[in-house]
Amino acid sequence: MQGLGVSQMVLIALLVALLNLNAGAASEVPRPLGVSLAKASLYQPRAGDNSWTCLDGSRSIPFSQVNDDYCDCADGSDEPGTSACTKGQFHCLNKGHQSVDIPSSQVQDGICDCCDGSDEAQVVGCPNTCLELGAAAAVQRRNEAELHKRGAERRLEMITRGKQLRAEREARRLELEQRRKEQELLRSEKEQLKKTAEALESEAIEIYKEQQREVEAETAQAEQEPQQTRQEASLSFVRYDTNKDGFVEVTELMVDMNLDRDRNGVVTVEEAKFFLDERERVDLDAFVTLAWPRIKPLAMLAEGLFHPPHPPKPETEQAEVTTEAIQPTPPKPSEEQAELAGDEDIEADEEGEEDQYDDEEPDVGVGEASPDVEDVTPPNYDPETQRLIQQANEARNALEEVERSLRDIEQEVREIDDQNNKGYGQTEEWAVHDGQCYNFEDREYVYTLCPFDRASQKSRSGGAETTLGRWENWIGEPKKYSQQKYANGASCWNGPNRSAIINIRCALEPKITAVSEPNRCEYYFEFETPAACDSEAFQADSEKLHDEL
Repeated sequence: MQGLGVSQMVLIALLVALLNLNAGAASEVPRPLGVSLAKASLYQPRAGDNSWTCLDGSRSIPFSQVNDDYCDCADGSDEPGTSACTKGQFHCLNKGHQSVDIPSSQVQDGICDCCDGSDEAQVVGCPNTCLELGAAAAVQRRNEAELHKRGAERRLEMITRGKQLRAEREARRLELEQRRKEQELLRSEKEQLKKTAEALESEAIEIYKEQQREVEAETAQAEQEPQQTRQEASLSFVRYDTNKDGFVEVTELMVDMNLDRDRNGVVTVEEAKFFLDERERVDLDAFVTLAWPRIKPLAMLAEGLFHPPHPPKPETEQAEVTTEAIQPTPPKPSEEQAELAGDEDIEADEEGEEDQYDDEEPDVGVGEASPDVEDVTPPNYDPETQRLIQQANEARNALEEVERSLRDIEQEVREIDDQNNKGYGQTEEWAVHDGQCYNFEDREYVYTLCPFDRASQKSRSGGAETTLGRWENWIGEPKKYSQQKYANGASCWNGPNRSAIINIRCALEPKITAVSEPNRCEYYFEFETPAACDSEAFQADSEKLHDEL
């Protein structure tokens, strides 16, 4: 006030007093109980008939029926100061503190809801505590203002870092886009090289296969002879398998007197087991590999087809016997088999016997005939074909390497786009929280919040972590960045998937201050962070509140 004259100071004092007088008069505008000053003009009787129209326009009533403790209007607007209407609202003026609206059902219920006691004026005498509450609220607001001011300084650091991170992501994305173009050109080149190399490879392999087919055709005849032997054994198997159960048993061999080894007129169990490799029964494959090589010489002898190896036979007859003997399984009769045949001439030179036993396959178990083992050894290509195959393999590997690089680039681009779409606040202040995790412990659980990723809980006694939800979006109203939602968590037993709401407040350090579960499988986190400290917005809210007061 320095520099002002006395007359000027007096004039200012008069103006201030006049304004206060007008303000006091404005606050005393005639209106029914429970009506705010803003709605005072709506509660004036019409001149002439002293009637009044419900605020929803549904009907007109005498103005004397306003606040008569009887609900006349459908919208409850005629009873702002009583509890007669379920839809009504009572306005607490609360001079010196903040005015509020309460449901009309709380009017005259014996409980002081308005700090000025206006809601219970007709029932109990509520003390007016508005000045004390207003003073406490003012102190709280000043403390909050100081907190927002200090927190805003740290928020500014987060904004700077967030913008830097976004700039780095954008620069990296541009770099990846350039690399993608280069890799796509390289892929076209590698695809052409691969196509050429594979054409040469295919041609060379086809030539090799044609040569192999010629070789296979030459050996086909030799392969037919073992097949003929198997056919003979199969026929004998069918003849012995009298009960048609798919097995030749000891009792089924005992009826063939050709197998009477000691020529006593009876084929004993031991004699029959000898031909079954000491087994009780064998299936077809085991019969071919185990039994038939021992039975065939006696069968041939019984049919007059077997002859001793000496004296020398004519070439045609020797060829016939040799043809039947070229089998991987059937050996020539041993000395023991010669005795069974009762022919001493079968005791031939041992050297010939050993030559024939060299071709005998080793014994296998019942049903375990030598399987056709698939040849996993790569074909023995000629050097030129092998060289072309190697070139084709190198071309395929080179193309796969380029395609793998492209997939990695595209994956990283998607991750950058996902980060940019998460919404790190209007000024990127939330970006520094992405990738960080914060814990909170109560008596039972350890809760974890990883902003923009997940919320979870884990028992303090151990066990697996339970996901309470994964990042979905911002849901704050009217301030968007005041709440986050995490959805699609682990399923509750016989219930919905878990979810979490994160309520955010200003603080100097990021931390979780509380976790609750007000509804089944729905969790609420109280999270404090400097990212929520906005001193300008807080000041604007304070000025708005001051205007309302």
